Amino acid sequence: MVPGMAPKPAPPMPAQPKKPQHMLVLGTGFVGRYVSERLLSQGWRVSGTCTSAAKKMELELLGMTASVLDATTSNIADLHALQDATHLLISIPPIPGVGDPLLSSHADLQTTLTSGNLQWLCYLSSTSVYGDCGGAWVDEDESKERVFQVKICC
Repeated sequence: MVPGMAPKPAPPMPAQPKKPQHMLVLGTGFVGRYVSERLLSQGWRVSGTCTSAAKKMELELLGMTASVLDATTSNIADLHALQDATHLLISIPPIPGVGDPLLSSHADLQTTLTSGNLQWLCYLSSTSVYGDCGGAWVDEDESKERVFQVKICC
């Protein structure tokens, strides 16, 4: 080193290619598919669940990784996409006589989520979760019987 001269800076490290965000949509119905298509168009990696092989093929044609999931019998922890997902959208409606099917696998879901890459979780609710109410008004009045109750603890 020459006195009075600053050392030459080291060349910058090559940047690691940024992995795309990975959204997992549990319940790729009307709203879940809409969100998935928008994210795919923005360069996201998107995985989703559905209830039939035909729907799985449709989702794969969009560019998604799809899995058939029976929310009443499948083990949610078996979804490999769940471990890798950075974002999770839960859009599975309640099932009559069961309620929210993900609550039955709460422990598996919590363990998987806390040991994965998850940065963001959205529990989506819409008027479609109430099913066909025969034209009757639907509201969130506490005095009426609730369709389901959600408690998220992660």
